[in-house]
Amino acid sequence: MSILKPKEEEETKNLPVSVEDQIKKELAEQSKQLGALPTNKIQLKNKQFTLPDGQTNPGPMDVVILDFIWFMCHYPGVYNASNPQQPNCFAVGRDKPDSGLLIPDSTVETPQGKDCKTCPKNEWGSAPTGKGKACKNQRRLIIVPPKFDEESEPMTLYVSPGGLKNFDSYVSRLKNEHGLLPVQVITKIQFDKHQSYPLLQFSFVDKHDQV
Repeated sequence: MSILKPKEEEETKNLPVSVEDQIKKELAEQSKQLGALPTNKIQLKNKQFTLPDGQTNPGPMDVVILDFIWFMCHYPGVYNASNPQQPNCFAVGRDKPDSGLLIPDSTVETPQGKDCKTCPKNEWGSAPTGKGKACKNQRRLIIVPPKFDEESEPMTLYVSPGGLKNFDSYVSRLKNEHGLLPVQVITKIQFDKHQSYPLLQFSFVDKHDQV
């Protein structure tokens, strides 16, 4: 299914060819494998950025965010990060979880609800442990280094539930203060030094020199 809606397509039509090509390339792959565990995923364990090639660094990391979408997923039982498994229910899209428009993907065999807004697994207190949600609310970011070419392979970075507020606030600031979209700028991503877990923070570096 298509990730970009007409409005977003209109916003990106005047972007540099290299950026636009990267978006089209990644979205074509996303449309075929939305439910798969990506092989190009950046890991965040122990507050280290582990790239798909195995390189690690503590950050910060400068990137261009080509695109971002909601990625809601529910795992059977208690989620085990050291032994990842395919979710038994997931929803992917731009519509907000509380809109009633974000629904389980058509490939899901056992939907946990008809939509994310009314799903019992997306309610506070539904988690097997604690007071959180059983459904993991995330943002899936598609990123590349600031210097890239047509051969550069986009990478996937997930913003955890705890980092959603930071990311959404950053996107709002870009729009309100600079009149820019994330794809038009270089973004600095780093771990919150005041937290023991890998909580992501986002900040504006500069307008991308190709825009």
